Amino acid sequence: MNFKIIAVDFDGTLCENKYPEIGEPNKEMITYLKDRQSNGDKLILWTCRIDEMLDNAVRWCHNKGLIFDAVNENLPSVIAEFGTDTRKIFANEYIDDRNVWLPSEKTADILYLCDGKQCGDSCPSTGCKHTSDISHAKNFCKGDYDSYWEKEKRDRDEPK
Repeated sequence: MNFKIIAVDFDGTLCENKYPEIGEPNKEMITYLKDRQSNGDKLILWTCRIDEMLDNAVRWCHNKGLIFDAVNENLPSVIAEFGTDTRKIFANEYIDDRNVWLPSEKTADILYLCDGKQCGDSCPSTGCKHTSDISHAKNFCKGDYDSYWEKEKRDRDEPK
């Protein structure tokens, strides 16, 4: 996989949250996503909107130049991989106004478990923290937000 899949929420993320109306556009987010897509990444609109409200949101995005590869469903390649369109949308990144963010100075030490084929080249740096080998996690301890931290690094950074 030479691209990332990005699932993005609508209300409060692509636009100001005025549900059931559509709020002012989040121009920075729209520009960011259009840039990512122009560089090969795939976009999924991942929203609770349905029926006419969903159609209005998709049309609103289209008018802003944001065209999705899928809407509230997985990409065709993911459906083929799993043999069905699972209820959970698969993505490498989920962008939502309700996300919980970890402090950036700590995120470099998180271990992400993956199946070894879906994360592809999505690792953010040359110091990859992705693994499918659970035994590797023995060097990690479970921290806040269900993340795993390198024991030595975390112990050293903990207040005394």
